[in-house]
Amino acid sequence: MSNLDHFTVYYLNFDKVFEIAMLLNNEVDVSKEKDENKQHTSKVTARVGAMLKAIFEVGGEGSYEYAKASSLRKTVEVKSTNSVILRDVIKEVKSEGETEEFKEGQLVIIRNVDLSIQNEEEMRQMKLIKQGILDRFTHEDIPIGEILKSLVSDYAYILTAKSEGNNYLMKIPSEVNNEFENNYTIDDLVMGKVTLIGIYKGQKKINDLTSTFNYLKQGGNSSVDGNVRSSDRSENPESGDADDTNYHYIDTLAIIQELKLG
Repeated sequence: MSNLDHFTVYYLNFDKVFEIAMLLNNEVDVSKEKDENKQHTSKVTARVGAMLKAIFEVGGEGSYEYAKASSLRKTVEVKSTNSVILRDVIKEVKSEGETEEFKEGQLVIIRNVDLSIQNEEEMRQMKLIKQGILDRFTHEDIPIGEILKSLVSDYAYILTAKSEGNNYLMKIPSEVNNEFENNYTIDDLVMGKVTLIGIYKGQKKINDLTSTFNYLKQGGNSSVDGNVRSSDRSENPESGDADDTNYHYIDTLAIIQELKLG
């Protein structure tokens, strides 16, 4: 795989990435020591011809060398940031964008793709619920907001991407806070090209991805498309709007933006 040394992180599933990093090495660098050795050498040469010439009528040259070495040891503290831990995982990726070589459970990387949100309208509604917009609403002393929050606890963003004729599918858990790194939001992910790092999980359709909210909304019909649709489309999936595309599903570990320095 070509080098991927400099990047900024949009999204990181830290628990998964950290677990994989520990399986690879089970060590986290906390410090490094650097030795700087300096050696000073001086050479003195003296001609001793006069005395030897007087005795043996020959000339000679002698020398001696004096060396002095000094050592300076530096201890450098290593910051184990998310990017440092993620880089250790990236180094183990062997498959880059060649889907015919992908095997289920394999670490893969797909570079420079555009993402699209497939459940955007419903996603905006879920974010409002999680942020507490309905907390003050009650029905017969039943807190509507709290009930809805429990139903959307496993809700996720459904994202797709296309590259070189291949379709990719992934999901990111929706949380109230700290969904994304470095103060990014879901909208930043669709602004320009990004790179995906994840685990290949075979081919899936969008309607294979569901949640508790979607399951209950459709009366327990688990085969309902996880993609947002209006009520008439949900009741009539044969209307031609159902997405029957086969996607390469990526269990997403990270979404990053590659940096070009220099």
